[in-house]
Amino acid sequence: MGVRTMRISVIAKLITSTAFLTAGAAMAATQLLPHQKLGLWQQVYTVGGKNISDQVCLDATAEAKLSALGSQLSNKACSSRQTTRNPNGSWHIDAKCEVTPGLKTTSHIDVTGDFNTKFTAVINTTTTGAAIAAANGARRTVLVATWLGPCKPGQKGGDIIMSNGMKINLMDDAKAPH
Repeated sequence: MGVRTMRISVIAKLITSTAFLTAGAAMAATQLLPHQKLGLWQQVYTVGGKNISDQVCLDATAEAKLSALGSQLSNKACSSRQTTRNPNGSWHIDAKCEVTPGLKTTSHIDVTGDFNTKFTAVINTTTTGAAIAAANGARRTVLVATWLGPCKPGQKGGDIIMSNGMKINLMDDAKAPH
């Protein structure tokens, strides 16, 4: 695996970890976010002024396994989390998590959209801890996910197609919760 490929894979897994913790925080709260419509989703993340784009094929098995894994990770890593459905149909999530020993995050997440055609998540995270000094501070991530239609022939649930054409499958690394 080349350095560039490894870097992209690491970035994808970091994004996925954030998504798991976000989804898990919501799943473990008293109200649940709606499930995404199954099929192919275009995701554009804006972090630090840079865009990262990918497509994700979501089927019922991948959605269920990834939701369960997100909830499991959140229950393990997050000391507090609260999900609120606002009167306008949007969602607000607050979570305090320890991603790795000594690296703590406080996240405020606002989610708008319908989970069938398009949704936006604005994630404001403050990171503290000695584990990774360079990660300390505030970060804003904006995720815009747009449903494109059914997954393409040859795609399977959990497939992520990066903007450079590289494909990984989230299910390859996702362990079923016990």
